[in-house]
Amino acid sequence: MSVTIIIMLLLAILLVIFTLQNSFEISLNVFIWEIHNAPMVLVLLVCILLGYIMGTIYFYPQIWRLNKRLRRTSNTERKLETELLELRRKTSSNPEGIELDIENEEEENRGFFRE
Repeated sequence: MSVTIIIMLLLAILLVIFTLQNSFEISLNVFIWEIHNAPMVLVLLVCILLGYIMGTIYFYPQIWRLNKRLRRTSNTERKLETELLELRRKTSSNPEGIELDIENEEEENRGFFRE
């Protein structure tokens, strides 16, 4: 079984236990409204759901900005990697990056330090 399925089953079992333990009814007063005989479980779950929705709405613009910034950074990284590969290809002919211009064989036999 998948780990996700196991976690979902455990959460469902915990929700059932929570529901059975909090099955009594309460009266709820919200400003001018009065709700009689509301199940405690329903009130708690609605509060949790509303908190999740409010948090999502609050943080959505920041998440959107960060995703946009991530895309821009990824594009810049891709361009820089391409540029780096091109530079490496250009310098691959001379391993040290220095071109040695040797005009005749006599200079070539004298060595690097030109004795």
